[in-house]
Amino acid sequence: MTWEDLNRQAVELFQNGKYTEAIAAGKQALEEAEKSFGPEDPRVARALNNLAEMYRAKVQYTDAEPLWKRALDIRIKALGPIHPDVATSLNNLAGAYFEQGRLVEADNLIKRAVEILEKALGPNHADVATSLLNRAAVNRAMGRLPAAKPLYERAIVIQEKTLGPDNPQLGESLNNLAGMYESQMRFRDAEPLYRQALQIAENAFGPYHPHVASSLNNLASTLVGMGNYEEAETLLVRAQNILEKNFGTNHPIVATGLDNLADFYEGIDKPEESKALKEKAEQIRAQQS
Repeated sequence: MTWEDLNRQAVELFQNGKYTEAIAAGKQALEEAEKSFGPEDPRVARALNNLAEMYRAKVQYTDAEPLWKRALDIRIKALGPIHPDVATSLNNLAGAYFEQGRLVEADNLIKRAVEILEKALGPNHADVATSLLNRAAVNRAMGRLPAAKPLYERAIVIQEKTLGPDNPQLGESLNNLAGMYESQMRFRDAEPLYRQALQIAENAFGPYHPHVASSLNNLASTLVGMGNYEEAETLLVRAQNILEKNFGTNHPIVATGLDNLADFYEGIDKPEESKALKEKAEQIRAQQS
């Protein structure tokens, strides 16, 4: 089999959740790439990156990290230091560091990736926005919220220009920034972002999609923080109806939604409504066990 065949096989196995088999095929693909193209070829870097991602899925970071680092070195030598593939390697390694809690190292790598992409693709490219969002998430995790805010904001501006105002990726970015504001109890800053994200979800997926239910719950949470209980209740009930429409009345996700609605009623001193919903949620879980 050629390197391409082995690589394709490894990726298919990985996508099907067969990680151990995927790793074996990935190792074969790497060996074949090295034999066919030499150890410093960009295709070897691609095989290394794929194999590293497979180890990452099994949380085997000590196996994955040297592969990512070797792929990065190959790409710098073969493609030059200012190439999008180099930024990809930096982002991949940074993602693994983030998952391990190595946040400072992750931030430094993503910063390099942003600088490379700005030079290679221009400052307003969608890939720049993606890396900015990655860096915002790292800074948020470190508690550097003032540093995360302009990263989110710049990424959102880029996405609005490059992806359009109704793109779901933009909606996700708006939700992330709104979530950060909500964590700071800046509910009035979060509210318009959540509303915009809800509109995007409705336009992109239709009014009865689970993504819409998630957006409704996000907005309702902020409205509760603002004391707007009447609208929050309307949104939570609508979200619950969407979940039941998509998953049926006896699904665990529906039970979770009932818990959320029950917590809301308990918080506004409606204990009878809360108790009834919690009992219904428990009945659903009992049927699943």
